[in-house]
Amino acid sequence: MNKFYRVLSVVSLTLSVALWSCRGDQGPQGPAGAQGPNGTAGTNGTNGTNGTNGNANVKGAEVVVKVADWKTVDAAGIGTGATGKTGAFSVTDANVKATMFVIAYVKVGTQFVALPRVIIKETDGATEQVNFGYETGKVTFYYSSQTAAIGGIKTYAPQTDLTFSYVTVEKTVGQAMQNEGVNLRSRDAVITYLQEHKY
Repeated sequence: MNKFYRVLSVVSLTLSVALWSCRGDQGPQGPAGAQGPNGTAGTNGTNGTNGTNGNANVKGAEVVVKVADWKTVDAAGIGTGATGKTGAFSVTDANVKATMFVIAYVKVGTQFVALPRVIIKETDGATEQVNFGYETGKVTFYYSSQTAAIGGIKTYAPQTDLTFSYVTVEKTVGQAMQNEGVNLRSRDAVITYLQEHKY
């Protein structure tokens, strides 16, 4: 019986060695399989809504004038009036043409106030004036102040930067606004009118 187990053990060991030694190196990788079908294309996104039409006859701009940007210039008098001095800052703008009408505002706090703007202090008569003028290709803003009504110190630049807003419109549009009673001294009223009327 012991002989039988011994023989069986030898045979098992021999078979194990034989089977292990028959195992060869790994073969080369087989060819790639065929590519699967393409997925379906996604749906197109929805088109955005069209914006409101602009007004080709209306142009607007904002400009911040730094304290150091003001230049003291001669201010011509009206008619036979003598010349004086004022602070000035000019903006070049190709939209200002002979056929255009310009409306300008200065920002005071959070709102825009129409130009010209003249403030007279009740306590001592001190004044502050902000105005503008325009000609073909240019808009010019003006500033001056005086500490008292007579003999006060005059200055030609504000103490802080000023933000101006101006709109150029065809003269016919400006006349239409006046005819319809639009308050041209209200920036909001002007902008609202221009947004509602397309020319």
